[in-house]
Amino acid sequence: MARERSALIVVGSGPDGERGWLGLRTALALGVAGFDVTVWLTGPGALFAQPLDARSWLGGDPAADIDGLVGDLGARVLVDERGAADGDPAPLRPLRAGIDPGAAADYRAISSVADLVVAF
Repeated sequence: MARERSALIVVGSGPDGERGWLGLRTALALGVAGFDVTVWLTGPGALFAQPLDARSWLGGDPAADIDGLVGDLGARVLVDERGAADGDPAPLRPLRAGIDPGAAADYRAISSVADLVVAF
């Protein structure tokens, strides 16, 4: 199926609550609906880029959602190279498989052509 519409999902809320996970689930839904999806993990949301098991407090598996985005839907998942917090220059390592670091220029380029931008 040719994808004609693109969506950028910005996940700025971390795995300590459900808002960031809702962003990942929204990205999945848009991918299934035919959107070419890019997920931008930033601020506390960048913590989703690490191999983290959040199932015990979220009651679900955000890692499986990321795997589905990358593996099943071919989505692009980028993590803000600035780290998990403003002023924290430490890069997040290791990154989950399928997640790449992204620079501010990447964000500007992607957001300028996206048909839909949703932030969580």
